[in-house]
Amino acid sequence: MRIGIKVNTNRDKGYACAYKAAQAILKYGAVPVLKPEDKEGFPPLDGVVYEDLSDASPDVIISVGGDGTFLATVAEYGGTDAAFIGINKGSIGFLAQIDEQDLDNCIGRLVKGDYKILLRNRLDVSVYNKDGVLKKRGLSLNDCSIGRGAKLHTVKLLLKVDGQVAERFIGDGLIISTATGSTAYNLAAGGPVLMPEMRDMIITTNCSHTFSGFSYVVSPDSIVEVIVEPFETPPIICLDGRDLVDFEDNDRVVIKAYGKMLKTIDFNPEGFFNVIRRKIIMKGSFYENS
Repeated sequence: MRIGIKVNTNRDKGYACAYKAAQAILKYGAVPVLKPEDKEGFPPLDGVVYEDLSDASPDVIISVGGDGTFLATVAEYGGTDAAFIGINKGSIGFLAQIDEQDLDNCIGRLVKGDYKILLRNRLDVSVYNKDGVLKKRGLSLNDCSIGRGAKLHTVKLLLKVDGQVAERFIGDGLIISTATGSTAYNLAAGGPVLMPEMRDMIITTNCSHTFSGFSYVVSPDSIVEVIVEPFETPPIICLDGRDLVDFEDNDRVVIKAYGKMLKTIDFNPEGFFNVIRRKIIMKGSFYENS
């Protein structure tokens, strides 16, 4: 078994946690794989393989960092057949499930196959100009957010679902979310929480300047279109917090479910809603005490 390790060195200083993970992987008879550029900083350890994770055919890829690191890892290696899990070195860790103090036990379970695979939907996002020419395409695990840019001007967005006009939105923006992302920006904007295995998409308005600010839940087969109406200050579009492309007047964003589900590893014995309650409470305490 080959287990890739993607490290956020801003979170994991000196590869301390990644080194423990590699030791545990070797201890349980599997092969740890790191990126070639990690070789210079990673402490010497016999048995570690340095190879591009896209070409290494890992069975599992572990991110070491927070949820942002997990999302970046999925963005970079989501085209592989690996299953993904994260070691939490961030704040709360909705996606990065493994706590460092339980690292050895979790690695042992990984190698033994003692876990559940949770398939998660992703968004396939394409941006076209007013003439229908494709400008950029990308994938997101959490969400696609379209919102106001550098100045505090409202954005005007025409929202369509399956070719039908849903509304002409004026406000800070729209958040189109997967079930996975329902506990992220969508939740902060007042959107609903979906169980992570659901494939529905959520469209949540962000600070609507009308009385129609609410959320829509649409089917996995729906096609969501957002037309960016003429603006003074360019709005922005982000996939999981990453900028996708610069907008021009009357650009059209097309969002649909991506055909290939992402495999993630679930160790969680306590159930989704118990985790949501516990980690939201933890989040408030974390920010109060940080």
